[in-house]
Amino acid sequence: MSKVCEICGRGKMSGKTVSHSNRKSNRTWDVNLQKTTVEVDGKEKTVKACAKCIKTQKKA
Repeated sequence: MSKVCEICGRGKMSGKTVSHSNRKSNRTWDVNLQKTTVEVDGKEKTVKACAKCIKTQKKA
């Protein structure tokens, strides 16, 4: 199971964590994935979508 949004394709992001002494080490951020139902061509389908896509879908 990949941690990628099935709607927009967002995945893991990487960057640096910076300590108080300004030392930098690598870290990753996971996407906030939720299982939700999406209506496609009159049929409901369960997909893994990020919270941003779910919020946008509710607005439409």
